[in-house]
Amino acid sequence: MKNTHVTQAIETGNIQRIAIKNLVKSPLNVRKKESGGIGELSALIAAQGLIHNLIVTEQKKKNKKTGKYEVVAGGRRLDALNLLVAEERLSKESEVNCRVVGAEEALELSLAENSGREAMHPADLVMAYRNLTEAGLSPDEIAPRFGVSPLTVKRYLKLTHVSPAIFKLYAEDEMNFEQISALALTEDHELQERIWNSTPEWQRSGSNFRRLITGTEIDIQRSPLAKFVGLEKYEAAGGLVRRDLFGKEGEGYIQDTELLESLALEKLNQAIEAIKGEGHAWAQCHTTFDHSDRAEFVRARTSRREPTAEEQAAMDALDAEMEALTAEFEGYDEEMDEDGETYAAIEKKHDVVQEKIAALNESLEEPDATDLAIAGVIVTIDHAGELRIERGLIRKEDVKKLPKAQGGESGLAGSEQSETAKPVHSEKLTRMLTAHRSAAIQAQIMDRPEIALAALVHRLAQSVFSNGYLSNRIVQVNIEQTYLKKDAENIEESRAAKVIEEKRAYWTARIEATGQGGKTLFGWLLEQDLADLHDLLAFCTAVSINTVSGREHAPSDDVTAIMAALNLDMADWWEPTPENYLSHVSKDRIIEVVGEAVSPQMAQTMTKMKKGELIESSNAKLSGLRWLPDNLKVEALQE
Repeated sequence: MKNTHVTQAIETGNIQRIAIKNLVKSPLNVRKKESGGIGELSALIAAQGLIHNLIVTEQKKKNKKTGKYEVVAGGRRLDALNLLVAEERLSKESEVNCRVVGAEEALELSLAENSGREAMHPADLVMAYRNLTEAGLSPDEIAPRFGVSPLTVKRYLKLTHVSPAIFKLYAEDEMNFEQISALALTEDHELQERIWNSTPEWQRSGSNFRRLITGTEIDIQRSPLAKFVGLEKYEAAGGLVRRDLFGKEGEGYIQDTELLESLALEKLNQAIEAIKGEGHAWAQCHTTFDHSDRAEFVRARTSRREPTAEEQAAMDALDAEMEALTAEFEGYDEEMDEDGETYAAIEKKHDVVQEKIAALNESLEEPDATDLAIAGVIVTIDHAGELRIERGLIRKEDVKKLPKAQGGESGLAGSEQSETAKPVHSEKLTRMLTAHRSAAIQAQIMDRPEIALAALVHRLAQSVFSNGYLSNRIVQVNIEQTYLKKDAENIEESRAAKVIEEKRAYWTARIEATGQGGKTLFGWLLEQDLADLHDLLAFCTAVSINTVSGREHAPSDDVTAIMAALNLDMADWWEPTPENYLSHVSKDRIIEVVGEAVSPQMAQTMTKMKKGELIESSNAKLSGLRWLPDNLKVEALQE
């Protein structure tokens, strides 16, 4: 049955112009909770005027009219109008359209206005902003009209660059805002659609989409290299940055990784120049220098000298400070320090004193003169993006020369020889080659569970029996999957990667099926036979293996051992192509490779070719010959 009161109010309501100063909120308004977005609404009213009138009823006290009108529908609009008055953008004498209704209709009308309303879909807002930009307005002009920031307008406009098919999914609520904003990182419509269509539903998260789009790029906030070089210097050199409008300020992705690395090497070489006078036998710079790289060196031996009186006094003072801090730790009352600030302050003082003690002790260590003759320095970048200098390092291959040096014989790698020696491959290419080596080891060890088990037990034994830092938490085993694409962009096209993904798909399907059967993964594993458990153990261990290194050297003893155990022949998994080798080395190196793999005569006929023609011709001639660079040769590893 039609409500005659409401129908009459809609059809024949009494519209009057009433001053803002005479409007107050009505106790009959059904919306009691304070609303947000008043600033945005006030900006809209300032730009467009009051599009929808207020609904009011005359205020009466003791059956007498007060001259005021109570707003029964439009409380947010009244708040926005009062804000404009407070900001002196409107006068309190300004009049607005109001529909005046009787008290008996007020409650019904208030309820009617606040019910059945649906917020505008963000997709509609995106199109509205686009229409305004097409009409000639800039984001800076649009923003104040709607009470939002220019960045908000730019973010919504960014969504107009996605594929129409993707935008349609979003408008029809088949995709959420996080997903479409991640896909908007790229303007390649084909890539957007391919990522969406090829990603399983359970992996369709914004973070995963961002990883897929920026897989070969460098995250500004996480990259030590980016922090070391500095974004301003990178952009000044012409480097491009993919910025995520939907991320936090300062976030983005560096697209020219080669430029970033060259700028970092330039800065590292400047640091080498500054320390040349320290007398090192050799000096090298590396953009990365991790545990696997450090394993290729031993520290020069040192002997501790007696401290001077001044140094001893400083040590005694630091020891006294440490004793006082130990007493503070012992007397610490957790209940009196609810926010943890007291403990944090003690801990900070403790760290400072400890660093001073360590620095003083280090200054008392004097390197062995014999070791110092062959020891060098590595200049690199730490995890925080700061310059790190590692002194007193001896190459493992030089350690064998120490007895001869001690016996007075010559033939050691002197400073002149070491500094002029140039590696065959660049750091970037070396990392690419060793990434392919890692993938090959992963692919082959998946079918050798006994070797995978030995590798895993080796890792556990190192954790249990090493003399390193022990945490006070329950012992845990963590497997971290290795992401090789950052070092070898075309790794996914390699035979090893395809074998790994085939096995991953097999186990993914089997494990996903456990959830559909209502079982936990652990419960399901308990029911599997030993062969399946060995196979899964081998796969999980395999994908955690990482032998990537930026230094051109023979593999470490552990890498050598695992490759020998697998009888790995890298020629089964890798061959030189323009993408993974030929485009990354000089013309002379390509000719040298052809001479080695084909014949010196053939190499001689290619000396006059241009680089592009030489790469193409060499690619055809080397195909199928199973040539390998020295750091991938298994035979050399097993000698």
